[in-house]
Amino acid sequence: MSLELLPNEILLDIFEYFNGIDLLRTFYGLNNRFNMVLHGRFPNCSIDFHSISKYDFDTICQCYFPTMSKYISTLLLFDNEETPKQIKLFLSSMSSFNQFIQLKYLSLSNIRSYPILIRILEECHHLPYLTHLNFYNCYLQDNHVDFQIIMNHIWSLSKLTYCTMGIAIQGECMLCTPAITSTSLTHLIIDRIQMELNQINRLFEFTPNLQYLSLSIRSFTDNNYQPISLPSLTDLSIHSIITCNALNMTNLLQNTPNLHRLSIDLSCEIVDGTHLEQIIRNNLPELEILQLKMKMILPLGQHIQNRVDVLLNSFQSSFWIDDHQWFIRCFTSYRTIYLYSLSTKYEENLPVTFKSTYQHDDQQDFYHTVTKLISPTFFDQSIPSSIRLINLEELHLNLPIAEQFWTLVPDLNRLKTLKILLHTNAFRSQVQALLDRAPHLYRLSINQHESTNFSTSLFKYRNASIRELDLRDINYYFNEEDCFNFSHSPLGMQCEKLSILVSNRQCVVTLINFITKLRMINVRCKDEIYIQPSISEEDNEDECIQWLKVHLPSRCVIVRDPKLTCNILIWI
Repeated sequence: MSLELLPNEILLDIFEYFNGIDLLRTFYGLNNRFNMVLHGRFPNCSIDFHSISKYDFDTICQCYFPTMSKYISTLLLFDNEETPKQIKLFLSSMSSFNQFIQLKYLSLSNIRSYPILIRILEECHHLPYLTHLNFYNCYLQDNHVDFQIIMNHIWSLSKLTYCTMGIAIQGECMLCTPAITSTSLTHLIIDRIQMELNQINRLFEFTPNLQYLSLSIRSFTDNNYQPISLPSLTDLSIHSIITCNALNMTNLLQNTPNLHRLSIDLSCEIVDGTHLEQIIRNNLPELEILQLKMKMILPLGQHIQNRVDVLLNSFQSSFWIDDHQWFIRCFTSYRTIYLYSLSTKYEENLPVTFKSTYQHDDQQDFYHTVTKLISPTFFDQSIPSSIRLINLEELHLNLPIAEQFWTLVPDLNRLKTLKILLHTNAFRSQVQALLDRAPHLYRLSINQHESTNFSTSLFKYRNASIRELDLRDINYYFNEEDCFNFSHSPLGMQCEKLSILVSNRQCVVTLINFITKLRMINVRCKDEIYIQPSISEEDNEDECIQWLKVHLPSRCVIVRDPKLTCNILIWI
């Protein structure tokens, strides 16, 4: 049956399996009927510009947005390694946000320019239905940044209910509280910047209906803090990457009588069960959900297992076991103790020891939840033969592979990211065996210390699902012949994102000309030196960048990597 003969209801069901970008590329413009069905679909559709090629980005902005932008409800923009300058290019292609009249959700990642951020916030006032505004991993390095203006812009958006403030400013570590009241904002995540305890009252003064708050507290000890009731707050997430005197968190929690959920994530200290029980009994009568994630490094000379036993015992009163059934796990790794709620996902290095307050808990239950294994020496130690790691999504592994690996990891069906360390050509068959057992592998990174020619192995590896290759740590620079051969190899022909070391600039041209699916390359030429990073585009227009602009397609965006300026990012 022809697709055009299907009723609209079935077409809409089919469209549910496509993201917004694929819908536009595949169906829009085929005929008027498809266009009308798409118009009905798009008010619930997301346009996600993550991992898009520059060619497709230009096509969507120039050909589809003039007629389709008024139907879009969700928009995600990124200015990261994969899509450098994307947000600036998007703004230059749009006369105004006025055309996104149905937009409800706007997400922006990796903004590094204060003027661009301010322009976006000004444009947001033209979005009458905007309820969600999220900033992720933004770092402003401009000389003059007014944090107060940023906060006031956000708090003056009349329909905004959800906001993520992932904005850091060079030279500043503390949040600036708003000076404008928002009665609509109910959910707020503050990331990448800290708050003083005495700022919380002012935050709630200008955000009186706040129900969910995630924040990083600098210290729970503040002699100037004046307790004030925060009755609207029902969900609180506290996190800190420094010692924050967490034993004094009563100073904050005594003001949250209606709290239903509490999450505590501490990187440098652990609050024991006795203290937490007292805090909860005295201040949080409505608490139903408690999530704990805490760790601490013991000083030299302290007996770690004794500390673990004392900690574990403090969480075994009737309050923890019988009244609430809040169970915890204690892990150790060398001098570090990790304390997690049973329901909290563990993402640290896998532990040496494991203990739990849940009598039916065992190591196999724990290992079934492990999705990331980033300690390459894990399989070199003695591990119970009953353990199975069946849900790994990311794996870092030394060569040669330990004999017990295949017993402990019977399949790699969920694996998406693989990093091979200590690679040598002698173990090529072991690498291929891994690739054969990983049908959904997307990213492959290879580390090699030997200065031997690595390309002879790389050109023979096969895996149909790999789209990203990181070859920066192989101690080998690809010459022009290598680049040509790689572009015609099984992994090269399907590669979309490539990080690589090359002998000269012409190698870059060869890779881009012959790898037809390539959408992004992070490249370092052998003769490149460190260049002082700058936020000025003019300062980053050096001779090498200019040469590449002449010899590559005009659509390509070519910039220095702001994190490591001897590398060049090219969005294709």
